[in-house]
Amino acid sequence: MKPGMSEVRGRRFLPASALGLLLAAWSSLSFAGDPLPSPEGRVVLTVTGNLTVTNADDKAEFDMDMLAALPQHEFRTHTPWTEGQHHFRGVLMSDLLRRVGAEGSDVRAVALNDYHHDIDRELVADTPLLLTTHLDGKPMKIRHKGPVWLMLPLSDHPQFNTKRYHELLIWQLKTLDAREP
Repeated sequence: MKPGMSEVRGRRFLPASALGLLLAAWSSLSFAGDPLPSPEGRVVLTVTGNLTVTNADDKAEFDMDMLAALPQHEFRTHTPWTEGQHHFRGVLMSDLLRRVGAEGSDVRAVALNDYHHDIDRELVADTPLLLTTHLDGKPMKIRHKGPVWLMLPLSDHPQFNTKRYHELLIWQLKTLDAREP
């Protein structure tokens, strides 16, 4: 592997500068301008703030099927809150924010219990922050930290396995708010 690259389950991540160029080129072809359908099932995640694509009163609401329709990513990792290694699958936060045309320098992630953490958009672009919807192949339930749990590949990237990153790995995630600090 070349210096500056990282890998998550066989997928290599480019250095941030190269990744930024690729994302900029890809975003012009992306689906951010396409209308966002209304959820048909229970809303499990709401995106608010500075958005260019919405589906309900200046916000974007997603049910599980809508999240599943976005590009899916996965990895296996240990966490401080679970025993053993587990398989996490879901959509990258960066992909979801691009889908709704989110603008702003921060994203406030809010849990069902109103715990929140502000995440710098540069961090979102530079790290594989996964909005996990499936744990070990099964849809996540509220009683098991779901239906959406923000996760990083802690086992493969020890730099993420610190208190700083643990604080932003919110389970029972309900809202992402794109904003200026």
